[in-house]
Amino acid sequence: MYDKERGLYIAHCANGALSITGKMANRHGLIAGATGTGKTVTLQVMAETFCQAGVPCFMADMKGDLSGISQVGKMSEREREEQRRFIRQDTLPFVVEALPDEVNTRFSEYCGQRLSDSTFLFTSMRAKKEEDVEQLFETSWFCDIYQSRCLPDGEYAPSEALPTIVNTFKTFNSNFCFNEKRELLIYSRCTRNVYGELRCTLWQSQRKGHSWSKPKKLPSAINADGATTLHPHLVDGDDHDILYFVSDRKQGMGGLDIWYSIYKDGRFQTPVNVGGGINSEGNEVTPFYDKQKGVLYFSSDEHLGIGDYDIFYCPGALSRWGEVSNMGVPFNSEYNDFYFNLNRDGESGYFSSNRPHDGMDDADTCCNDLFQFHRVQSVDTVTVPSTDTPDVQAKIASVLPIVLYFQNDQPDPRSLSDTTSADYPTLYAQYMGDNALYVRETGRGLGEADRRAAEESMAQFLRDSVATGYERLRLLIQYLHDALSTGEAVELTVSGYASPLHNSDYNRHLSSRRIYSLLNYLRKADDGFFIPYLDKKRPGMVIHTDPQGAVRRTFASEETRETVYGVQAAKDRKIIITGGTATNP
Repeated sequence: MYDKERGLYIAHCANGALSITGKMANRHGLIAGATGTGKTVTLQVMAETFCQAGVPCFMADMKGDLSGISQVGKMSEREREEQRRFIRQDTLPFVVEALPDEVNTRFSEYCGQRLSDSTFLFTSMRAKKEEDVEQLFETSWFCDIYQSRCLPDGEYAPSEALPTIVNTFKTFNSNFCFNEKRELLIYSRCTRNVYGELRCTLWQSQRKGHSWSKPKKLPSAINADGATTLHPHLVDGDDHDILYFVSDRKQGMGGLDIWYSIYKDGRFQTPVNVGGGINSEGNEVTPFYDKQKGVLYFSSDEHLGIGDYDIFYCPGALSRWGEVSNMGVPFNSEYNDFYFNLNRDGESGYFSSNRPHDGMDDADTCCNDLFQFHRVQSVDTVTVPSTDTPDVQAKIASVLPIVLYFQNDQPDPRSLSDTTSADYPTLYAQYMGDNALYVRETGRGLGEADRRAAEESMAQFLRDSVATGYERLRLLIQYLHDALSTGEAVELTVSGYASPLHNSDYNRHLSSRRIYSLLNYLRKADDGFFIPYLDKKRPGMVIHTDPQGAVRRTFASEETRETVYGVQAAKDRKIIITGGTATNP
């Protein structure tokens, strides 16, 4: 070990510790000796000691015994799953609800922020006319910034696009931010190059009353040549401002990284990468900085999470950061969660997600929707009931909605029956037992790059979506048992879906059988505890069934080929459990 007084520890001898001062240490050294004399251990100890003293080391180890000590430690898959389970169970005291139809449509809405107490701005990728719906997915020029009035009763007025001086027709007008006075709008404009790649740059416009100035492109210090730049977030300061943004510019650490630039004396300084604690080999996007608490919120598809993109937070500023933490439930789900931002009260705000919710037309998770949240009353300010009974209704709500997935044509292929003898745990075990088949077949016949991408996508779906759904189902069973045992009433809705690759009549029966497999599981669970409730012999639990049949896709699949082994078809084969609290009988 390193000691400032004694120096650098090298070894232990008959007279005690052998140490040398830093100035006496050679820049190069050679350790030689017979096998088993401690050469490798000595080299390791010396290297660790030098590092503790802040001295960089280079070691030449011919046998390679020390080749692993310079590598970043990685969790095993078992350890990662344990961490995921912990994140799912760590429910935060916030209520989350989807915004109404005046804002959310069957297309994609994201990046919602309050311009004022009465005005709400957001981005939407929607067709301006019904006849443009098919063209919407052939071009990218329908993404614009919209606004809606916040009504006194908590509702929202019908939304309308910002003027064309902001929303130009030939650009993808997207994510944005404001300065503290809400007088400056910075947003991204994106176009596709000759290779079909989306390239974005940042622009700014001044607000004067209800009007906006002609946008100006931010300088090259921000909009680097050949790079995409988007997701701005501006932090006002006393003598300077800080612009956080996302870019795939050179010298990054992965795909998309978070950067910052200090704006002082009328110019943006050279952008700086926020660092390896936050940025990774994957994508880090949608930064939001809470300067009151000194915390950066962002989303990532690389940091350990429970979905594709999770929301994370990290204390610090600029390039000095603490530990990155997952926001947990209810902010994160097994879907994409991003664009987190806070209102001025610091206790409420908005984020975007493609998770299913009760307000969706067909429970299709193709597109992003906007969600609002607010903190519930803390336990310190409420009267705690004189009982040790846990809030089982809150536990039930924390795991909903649950999406359960099925193999192709399962259960009971080629049947027109609405019922089945199969139960979901058995179907799940068979699905996971065939995971190698789905991974292999999803890439069959594709080119090398497309094949690898397809296989990785399917493996991730099986791991993060199929397995996660089953784990949440097991938690739901436990919470339902607790609720009914304590006299609580529960109401659930189970919707069934099938792939549109089959005909509509067959799909209706198939989606019904999938719902029935869940009911069969309930009959077997907990030694038949739920049977009296399912048979209506005991009040307390109501389950509504809704076999929808084929999923109505409102988007064009991005997969190279349409196949029953593809991820898109796999996402179609599902049941979705939603619900709430029923009136106690």
